Amino acid sequence: MEPCSKRTRGRGGGSSGVDRLSALPDDLLHAILSSLKARQVVQTSVLSRRWRSLWRSVPCLDVDQDDFRVNPEPLTSQNQKDLGKFEDFVNSLLLRRDGSVLHTFRLCVCESFAGHMHAGRWIRRALACSRRALHVHCDAFDDVVHMPLDLGPSLTRLHLSNLSLDARFAESVSSVCVVLEDLELIGCGLCFDNITSTSLRNLCIETGTPDYDRPAPRLTSLRLLIQDQFFQVSVNEMPSLVKASISYWSPDEEAAIQETQRKLVSNVGNVTTVELTDFLQMMVPDMEPVEFPAFRNLRNLVLVGCDLRDDFQLLRHFLQKSPNLEELTIRCCWLPEGFAGDQGTTKLKKLKYIEIIYKYHQGIRELVCFLLEISDRVPKNTITLTKV
Repeated sequence: MEPCSKRTRGRGGGSSGVDRLSALPDDLLHAILSSLKARQVVQTSVLSRRWRSLWRSVPCLDVDQDDFRVNPEPLTSQNQKDLGKFEDFVNSLLLRRDGSVLHTFRLCVCESFAGHMHAGRWIRRALACSRRALHVHCDAFDDVVHMPLDLGPSLTRLHLSNLSLDARFAESVSSVCVVLEDLELIGCGLCFDNITSTSLRNLCIETGTPDYDRPAPRLTSLRLLIQDQFFQVSVNEMPSLVKASISYWSPDEEAAIQETQRKLVSNVGNVTTVELTDFLQMMVPDMEPVEFPAFRNLRNLVLVGCDLRDDFQLLRHFLQKSPNLEELTIRCCWLPEGFAGDQGTTKLKKLKYIEIIYKYHQGIRELVCFLLEISDRVPKNTITLTKV
């Protein structure tokens, strides 16, 4: 029979209890710790003797300066102390790694971070650990944090927010990041003419952007949210593109915006899903007729905030070129009044579902009549109307 004292220790907690956490396999422990912020990872070292140095080999580090801020105001003595603690923590976190591969490094620095020059050093240190994914975010636009020139050949995912990126960054993506598949640039200042990659599969740019005018043979997903008059946009040679989401607006003259929007649409002919946001009328006086490519693979079309007051010319052109369209969503678009009826012979035999989401009743009746005329599956086709 087991001695009473041992049974008591087995049931007890704290330092006298059984250390069940240490019995977990390393892969599971690493997965658990990788889901936490870096400061929490280090703090968990008190839970178990085995965990005391486990933080040194965690494959994913999520470093967030917000975890060290007590006062959100930027210029306080307390914030200066918090900044010092944050710098010391990140320095120790990266320098004391045990040589294990760092798969993912996330760094978030605040607007009040006076020592942004340290961020570049931390990024270089993380890149030296044979990483696969790098995420760098600044709360507000920052031209002090500089990306390293050598991003390394093993990087597969790169997400950057509110950074200033120059031609050297574009060159590194093109020539060094030979296996990069996922590139996301949010609110970044892009100081280069173009960027190219033969390995990219997912590209997301939400900012003013330069020409993306080189081949991207493997790109399957494209998201562009452009609100800048200083950059022209073009996307060419993307034969593998499956999904495209495009929003483009600038303070330029309306004709220039329309021309750019038409070019963007003309370069996504292979997609199965396309979402267009804030697109202007495609047919206006004194403008050449729009020639869209054939969207033979298109199954799902989403229009958000688009101007359809040209008697649905934009919509009609898409429908005429999309014989296999199955789902159509029209969300909060500008609609015409007094539409006389469809003037063409477009019939969508495969259209199964139409969703109309609107704020105002103006033009809804005309839109429904137009859609009923072009749909060849009534009453099998389902039309849903939702007021928001």
